[in-house]
Amino acid sequence: MEEKRCVLCNKPYNYKYAMFGRGCLDNLYALLKFSKPPRFIWNKESYLCTQIAWKNHKFFLNKNKKYALAQKYIALNYLDRMNIESLDDIKNKILKDINNISVFSNIVETISFSLNDIYKLFNYYEKFEEIIKELQNINWEEIDEKIAENFIKSMSFIFDVTKKSDPISYVAFYSMQYTFWQVVVIGGILTNKKLSARLLTNSLSLFGKEPSDMLIEDDETIQIIIDSEAFKNRIKKLIKTYGEDKENFIINENNPKEDILMHFEESDLLYALHDATMFVKAKKDKEGKWNFEIEIVDTYDFTDFKDLKEYADSKKSKFVDILSTTLNNFGVVSYEYGVIKKYDVKIKFETKEGEI
Repeated sequence: MEEKRCVLCNKPYNYKYAMFGRGCLDNLYALLKFSKPPRFIWNKESYLCTQIAWKNHKFFLNKNKKYALAQKYIALNYLDRMNIESLDDIKNKILKDINNISVFSNIVETISFSLNDIYKLFNYYEKFEEIIKELQNINWEEIDEKIAENFIKSMSFIFDVTKKSDPISYVAFYSMQYTFWQVVVIGGILTNKKLSARLLTNSLSLFGKEPSDMLIEDDETIQIIIDSEAFKNRIKKLIKTYGEDKENFIINENNPKEDILMHFEESDLLYALHDATMFVKAKKDKEGKWNFEIEIVDTYDFTDFKDLKEYADSKKSKFVDILSTTLNNFGVVSYEYGVIKKYDVKIKFETKEGEI
């Protein structure tokens, strides 16, 4: 005898019902706000399907149509409980299929799904909502690093690239990822990572919106770069390598990679600029001081998964290492979904010896 599995929870059962285990059936009466059937009703599953049909003004349906209608109606109820506006098109298609079921019509599926997949998606959404509420109430300036790390990692289930192939799961996971990154932006602003938050905000795409390339010339960002150890050390190295006994020098794409590639270690710059390239025009003034025209270019993207060791070299905080790696790898999945789009960033400024 073939094992029967509940079409909702996918657990095996050996009762007489055709679709649901008894536990799920009881829960569905509560979900749909239907009164429990009288005791003399022998088949509570058939009774539920009949109640659903009558609620939708469908009468005299055969068993197959009645049970198909019930699954669509239950799926629609679960989707309605998910506060995701982008699911509206899918819900309308299911509603259309419900409306098309009649005594004289064939069962038509505008969009196909399994009730178990919808049920799991609903549970993912409830878990997501619970974690998001906790994340929004966190004081990120005072939270213990281990707790913060666990909170971020607890969101890993929404970054499942295997869900991308299913149209309903894709829409739901896309929307949950988009909301997650919005919370990350707020966290970045609250923890003084304004550049990271600004670049991430520009990259977020709501179903097809393409970001614009960004030119950054504001004083606050420039000062963060000038104050960074990576920038100071690079300028010292360039002066020593190219400026000895010279009045000027230029660093461009023709120079060795080690002289143009920039890796920032300070947290805001670390999150914001991944593999930046820095070009320099340097010239001495009348007093013999170096003046610099700086151009830093980067492609803001998340295209490669990172191991912890790739972020861990010479960092001061292990927490920064872990958070950088985790968020990067979440970003790779969101890039696959199209939640995050890549674009070019250019930072231009002038500075001189004595200001660095």
